[in-house]
Amino acid sequence: MRLPKSKAVLAAVAAAVVVLGGAGTAVASTYKTITVKDNGQRRTLRGFGTGTIAEFLQKHDVHVSDRDRVRPALDSSVVNGETVEIVSPKPVTIDYEGKVEHRWTFAHTVGELLQTEGITLKPSDHMNLTTKDRVTSGETVEIHSIVKKTTTQMQEIPFQTIRRNASDLVVGHKEYVTHGVKGLLEIQTTSVYRDGHKISQHVVKRVVRNPVDAVVEVGTMQLVHHPVLATRSANPDPGLIRRSLTVLATAYAAGGLTATGVPAQPGVIAVDPSVIPLGSRVYIPGIGTVVAADTGSAIIGDHIDICMASNAQADAWGARTITIYVLQ
Repeated sequence: MRLPKSKAVLAAVAAAVVVLGGAGTAVASTYKTITVKDNGQRRTLRGFGTGTIAEFLQKHDVHVSDRDRVRPALDSSVVNGETVEIVSPKPVTIDYEGKVEHRWTFAHTVGELLQTEGITLKPSDHMNLTTKDRVTSGETVEIHSIVKKTTTQMQEIPFQTIRRNASDLVVGHKEYVTHGVKGLLEIQTTSVYRDGHKISQHVVKRVVRNPVDAVVEVGTMQLVHHPVLATRSANPDPGLIRRSLTVLATAYAAGGLTATGVPAQPGVIAVDPSVIPLGSRVYIPGIGTVVAADTGSAIIGDHIDICMASNAQADAWGARTITIYVLQ
């Protein structure tokens, strides 16, 4: 059916209005307003956008690095009225026991940083920050192992030997008044190690026991009318030795006469004549050459009795098993 001319014009105008109205709605739907929260700084962006968030941000000169965290994701479509949050990691330096590494981190506190890096503090570790401190850009976290080691050594302190002359002792004889005792020194060393390297050392010395000096009386009395005793350093000529014997050697004090009628004095020994004939010359190490000129009821077999100048010397000698030499 044909429309009248006037009605046809009105219909065309109405159609045009409908078309223009639809296009206006489409244009309005592509215009977006979003809020960008860039590391805490807010910024409002407006403009036409039908693509992704990445494209919308790039169009508005908002730079996003590969390290940044973006929510919603960069490949998401732009939604009008939404908030896009951008968080950039902070550069930090970690010096862990001398090993230095550079890291990028999203951690808010030092404790979170250590956790993300898999670092567990040991009791010996010392850190320049606390775990509750906030991480700032360019922060340096130093962790050093500080270990103390203490060792104790005991060291002997030598004693002195004091010699003094004794007129009641025969030349070549000596008697200990006091036996020397070594002292004891405790040395305690404390070393401090930083990351396995010694950085300091402290030594403390303490005397645990003081040394006791040895006091020795050396004989100065010369014998009259009897063989002179040899000194310790004197040894008989090997060619003069007839035989050697291992005997029990005891001692008695000088006084009176011997079984052979000579004075009982240093330089004389009592023997068993069946073992050592009377009149034999005998060399005793440490005493010297003596004469077998006496006997005794208790001196039987390999047993000799040495005449000493005093009871003190005889008691000091005691009883010893020694090797003696019968001379030619």
